[in-house]
Amino acid sequence: MTREGGCFCKAIRYRAEGDPRVVTHCHCLHCRGTSGAAFITWSEFPSERFEWTKGKPESFESRPGITRTFCGRCGTPLTYRGTSGGRTIDVTTCSFDRPETFEPRDHIWCRSLLPWVHLEDGLPQYPVKRAEG
Repeated sequence: MTREGGCFCKAIRYRAEGDPRVVTHCHCLHCRGTSGAAFITWSEFPSERFEWTKGKPESFESRPGITRTFCGRCGTPLTYRGTSGGRTIDVTTCSFDRPETFEPRDHIWCRSLLPWVHLEDGLPQYPVKRAEG
């Protein structure tokens, strides 16, 4: 299955092949700060199954070892990737053309959850990141 998406103004487009390894809601301070939202939902893909198909996003290091991309024209946050290894790339789920086809499986970094956010979706909630496996 090919999944496509991009930024709000359509200057940047991308393609991801197959299903994401995981879809998660992240409540960490970095994701909140870089998105301007209470939390952000990420879909993780192997790096080799992701490609930019139109335009070139801007990038910045949000903390040592973490690179984030966004559209330099409209500001849409697009990806998150560790600079060491780089075997996976997290893509903002709502930047996909059909975000409703993704099913989040949990909430991570809930120790940073804003006090006015009330999670009632029944998904597991982890104080930091989930145990892999």
